[in-house]
Amino acid sequence: MERIIGNLDKAKLKLDEAFFYLDEIEELILEDELSEEAGAKVSQAAERLTSELSALSGRVAELQDILSALDQQEAGGEAAPEGAAEDSAS
Repeated sequence: MERIIGNLDKAKLKLDEAFFYLDEIEELILEDELSEEAGAKVSQAAERLTSELSALSGRVAELQDILSALDQQEAGGEAAPEGAAEDSAS
């Protein structure tokens, strides 16, 4: 249960970062003219956002595996999905 809570906290942090990058993109888009520098910043922010959302997707998949393993344990199943017992380094 502690692992699930820890992963949820990490997922929340990743979401916060993703929304920060999204806000950065929106601010740059709202400028009257996007200079070459601003265009590069938009591209970099979009790449970071994509990276953060990918990391979040991985966390969600891991949480689903953990919850599935818990459901199996409650139902009397002995085997947990592979990777459910490993701690993620992200």
